[in-house]
Amino acid sequence: MIHDVALSSFFKKNPLLRLALPLMAGIVVGWYCGVDMPQICLLALFSIPAMLIGMFRCTPKWLFGIGASLFMFAVGMFVEECKEREMSTPWSSEKLSYRAQLLEQPVVKGSTVRALATITVDDTIPSAVRGNGTVYLYFPRSVEAEQLKIGSNVALRVALSPFRNAGNPAEFDVERFYYIEGITGFAYVGRDEWSYEGEGELSLQMRALRLRGNVVSMYKDLSFEGNELALLSALTVGERGEFPKELKESYTVAGASHILALSGMHLGVFYLLLTTLLSFWGRSRLAVILRELVTVLLLWGFAFVAGLSPSVVRAAVLFTLVSIGRSLHQDASGVSSLSFAAIVMLLFSPHLFFDISFQLSFAAVFSILMLAPPLQRLLALERRGWMFRYVANLLILSVVAQVGTLPLVWYYFGVFPLYFLLTNIVVVPLAFLLMSLSVIVWMLSFLPLLQWPFVVLLKFVVGFMNGCVMLIASLPGASLSLPSVGVAGACSAAFLLALLSYAMVNRRRWLMLFSLCCISSSLVVLFMGQEKSREGACFVIYNNKKNPLLHLVASGGSNYLVSTVPQLDAEYEYSSSPYIKREKLSEPLWVNGEYCDSVFTLSDGLLQYDGLKLRMVDSDLWQENLYVHPSDIVLLCRGFLGKIEELVEAYPSSCLVLDASLYKHSRERIMRECSALGIEAIDISEVGAIMVVPSGEEFTLFPMRGK
Repeated sequence: MIHDVALSSFFKKNPLLRLALPLMAGIVVGWYCGVDMPQICLLALFSIPAMLIGMFRCTPKWLFGIGASLFMFAVGMFVEECKEREMSTPWSSEKLSYRAQLLEQPVVKGSTVRALATITVDDTIPSAVRGNGTVYLYFPRSVEAEQLKIGSNVALRVALSPFRNAGNPAEFDVERFYYIEGITGFAYVGRDEWSYEGEGELSLQMRALRLRGNVVSMYKDLSFEGNELALLSALTVGERGEFPKELKESYTVAGASHILALSGMHLGVFYLLLTTLLSFWGRSRLAVILRELVTVLLLWGFAFVAGLSPSVVRAAVLFTLVSIGRSLHQDASGVSSLSFAAIVMLLFSPHLFFDISFQLSFAAVFSILMLAPPLQRLLALERRGWMFRYVANLLILSVVAQVGTLPLVWYYFGVFPLYFLLTNIVVVPLAFLLMSLSVIVWMLSFLPLLQWPFVVLLKFVVGFMNGCVMLIASLPGASLSLPSVGVAGACSAAFLLALLSYAMVNRRRWLMLFSLCCISSSLVVLFMGQEKSREGACFVIYNNKKNPLLHLVASGGSNYLVSTVPQLDAEYEYSSSPYIKREKLSEPLWVNGEYCDSVFTLSDGLLQYDGLKLRMVDSDLWQENLYVHPSDIVLLCRGFLGKIEELVEAYPSSCLVLDASLYKHSRERIMRECSALGIEAIDISEVGAIMVVPSGEEFTLFPMRGK
């Protein structure tokens, strides 16, 4: 009964949370189940009488709460259904004329220039075809393409394609990522298929992004480069386009990756800095109102410089509500402010709920708001010295943030940093100092002589921070690899952690013991299941368009990457590294020529592995063979020439596989010939990667898409 009263009191103090939760639930149901508009309207109409009846004094108050919750649940399904309909409309697969405006600064990627743009069709199209949306355009690298910038208008004639996953195991879900971001397709633009049409009118966010680019250019002019420029740009204005992969991995392993995502913590530092600098205005009502007004204006100015990204806007809304509460001499509820920010953002963009940064930032802030105050009271920090309070607060904030985000980190990344306490004790104060110095550098940009000493100090802080993180990441056992867990497992982990946190804060020993036993037994089962998950020999044929790529994994743990080209000429890491990391395999040995050991042999394109024979054909030399060479699998790779009818006579096989490295026209020709001959062929570029498991004289194929 006491717990029910406490829970009821908590929801009464945070009424907006009671609206945010059913809104989120409605979005989730709409995402996974899909609900028709008539059903949503019926539910909304049913909830309105419940709210009206609940407003009378003679009726139970919970009736109004149920009606409001059902209404917000229906609203969540409604906004999700509207977004689904908007995103599900396809582009025409034919070449059409479009007009586009670039939304971000174009980025040079190898031989192309990539630009995010909003486009509108110029031609007449059927009603079932999309006429406008946000897409990625890939221009061939040229002087004209590199001169494009935010706001540039271009006319083009292209065929737009939807994003598709390659179907390789453990790969990044490109389709889901761009779907959530609202990016509906991409197109490769030929050299003669576009023309520049001047500069268009800039939106508010485009102006913000252009200003952010100017800040990054200022850093470059101040001789920041490499890792220093990457960290400074990410930490102060949220620009992570050129962040080095190695440095990012160091921050992830050390437990400081949250520093790189400009969000609530960074604006919190800026808010604290402003309130400290303006504290001399006094404590009168007028002084408090003016101070909070100036603080909010400067806070949104900082958000504008940072490009008005969703995470920054979310944090700015939160601190604006806190500032309004302080100006009214009221303590604004942090949970209610967070709930209000969530409601506003999800109503406009429901797919944000499935964005990783949205989930991580809200989980971290919510856990801090819920767990930090009880722990601070438990340790009686108000009676301690300032140094003890400072260190204890850093430890508390780091621990509760890691606890709040652990289920999400486990689900998405499968890695837990063991030295996160040490990292945050070092990194958080340095981040505060770095952002403070950056603001001073911005303010003194028109006074180079006064600016230079702060630039020198800023360089030292940035270099020292990178050095500390890389040192911690290099320590033995810096991170713990966790077994893979699904959505149900992540939700169960979140529930058990919430139960354990409640028991610890409220000193419920029996509940604490029960939670620890459940967590321990679950971890034992997961780790034991992981050890037995992979048994026996197998190999994977990846969907890799650049070159053929086979991954042999022996039962003893040794593994090999087999291709027809040398390792230096191959582009393979994007295809194979996610699977290698997930399965915790050792560094594979690259094989592209004659090879023989106790595991397999490769000779003249014939791979023999655990009793299985696989023939790799990447030229027309097979036509010179005078003998019949039966094989279990024939893999046709880039460079294959000849007719299928002659090939199957030279290499009789029960399985013909078309590698993704084949050119499109070659693949189409081969499929036509196979159809005419009644031969079933597997096209890797269509079905995705496949796993081959030998079993004596036979073998089994497993599709790897989604695994």
